[in-house]
Amino acid sequence: MLASSQNYRIEQDAVTHCVVCGGNGWAFVGEGQDLCQPDSKRSFVLARCLSCGQIAQTPPPSHDDLSVAYSVKYAPHNAAWKQAGWPLWKVLRQITTQRRVSRLKHYAKGSKLLEVGSGAGDFLYAGHRAGWDVHAVEYSREQAEALRNEFGFDVRAGELTAGLWPEGEFDLIVMWSVLEHLRNPLDVLELASAYLRVGGPVFIQMPTREGVDLGERFGQYWALLDLPRHLNFCSKDSLAQLCDRTGLDLVLYKTPALDTAWCYFASAVNYAPTAPRMQPSGGCDLEPSQ
Repeated sequence: MLASSQNYRIEQDAVTHCVVCGGNGWAFVGEGQDLCQPDSKRSFVLARCLSCGQIAQTPPPSHDDLSVAYSVKYAPHNAAWKQAGWPLWKVLRQITTQRRVSRLKHYAKGSKLLEVGSGAGDFLYAGHRAGWDVHAVEYSREQAEALRNEFGFDVRAGELTAGLWPEGEFDLIVMWSVLEHLRNPLDVLELASAYLRVGGPVFIQMPTREGVDLGERFGQYWALLDLPRHLNFCSKDSLAQLCDRTGLDLVLYKTPALDTAWCYFASAVNYAPTAPRMQPSGGCDLEPSQ
């Protein structure tokens, strides 16, 4: 369950430094379990950086915790292009994918696209059909191999690292639901900046710090949390700071209405009436998202 305590203290041997400001003072936000593993009693803690307000799992889950968390049935690994019929999740996935393609056509120039974290490949396939020369890196070797075999796409397995492609190789880079899964998103933003041509855009989608507070009435059932897989929740200011440190400029920050509506729907489906509400920690007010 997700609950709060003003007496919470993070053990000194497990102190986490904030990925945004480097601070190590934290205020308890709440704790919750992995909803994909209902029989597990393991809880994961969310805390707010006292210096900049960033919300993160503190201390972060172990590699063993995450290995188990990603071994369960994970929705992003379900390929809509393989799914027969039109279940609701496929309809929403298709709408989201087409909206992203339209957004890229509006803001991006050039033809060479890199997707960081391609998952089941729905966007990569849509980008290819829209005319882009698509490339990707995907952590799951199984997913990367499936996309290479099915479509012949250039999909590298593993993490985004230096030397996979020449610097300045891509006209645009996309990261859909990626940064929140990373222990240090700064590293990936630095690499993305290096692979991007001068003046090219990076498109990022991730759950926000404001979004955590928005769903407090749902407790641990708020779909945006997805513990323990989501490690970090940025605000507009904190994301701008990370971008600035990697030579990128944050030029547009918004919350699409469809994403918010889906989050409320998914949370309502999973919500247990007896779940305690997540109370914001004291002493750190948040501004509403713009």
